Amino acid sequence: MKNFAIFYKNCDYLEIELDSTKLAHNYFDLLRNTYQNYPDVICRDEKYYTLDVFQDLAIQCAEAFNWKWNTNDLSLENRTIMHKDIEHLVGNGYEHIPEKYDELVHNMHFALHALETGNSRGPWLQIEWWNDEGFYIAPEDYPKKLECKFGDIKLQNPFVGHHPAFVYRQNDYTNVELTCKFHDFCKPGVNIVIENYHSLPADKFDAYKKWFHMHAPKFVEKHSWKTILDYTGEAIVGRVKNVNTLQQLIEKPYLQFEKFVF
Repeated sequence: MKNFAIFYKNCDYLEIELDSTKLAHNYFDLLRNTYQNYPDVICRDEKYYTLDVFQDLAIQCAEAFNWKWNTNDLSLENRTIMHKDIEHLVGNGYEHIPEKYDELVHNMHFALHALETGNSRGPWLQIEWWNDEGFYIAPEDYPKKLECKFGDIKLQNPFVGHHPAFVYRQNDYTNVELTCKFHDFCKPGVNIVIENYHSLPADKFDAYKKWFHMHAPKFVEKHSWKTILDYTGEAIVGRVKNVNTLQQLIEKPYLQFEKFVF
């Protein structure tokens, strides 16, 4: 079992306990080595992404990539168009765009999600890097957790797009081939769950299967229903031991990462 601590400025530190699994062990080594080699982490607080910030980023993106965005229209339909444009742009990796736009696109993507949660912190906090460090997650090693609890430690989503259960929950069938990504790669980021939620209720598997076969039959044929099930659920690899401290931390008006201690 591997443990480490996360420090935010002007807050008590979080004690992290990882599971006793091969995936969690390899993740710990990846996280520690990445931090040692790249101590400058990216830690965004959704409280920063106000409507003014969102619209400023949207204008910059529209100009940079010649997107015909209506930056004053905040409807779900228009936000979906923005999201799909970003997915088309970097769905296969950020190496396909000029490096000078990396931060802009990352921030725009994050701002879209912040807007969806009403500028609240949403279901998680995240610490990450802009790099391609990581390793493949075999189906037999994927945790497949159907329920996320306050204080769980989850692997960072490695792609622009979402795992099958998330796509199903969002009822997002516009372009499943583009949007649905299997969480088969482990990146060094840390995702701290701060809201309880179900990735997929256990009694919904029949509806889940029906949805994919109805809305994405070619996707099912290409990847197989077994593979979809293999990567259904959340990649939980540990938990915060001192959840009372986590509760106090998320009540702060603004969070700034300070350091990891291994």
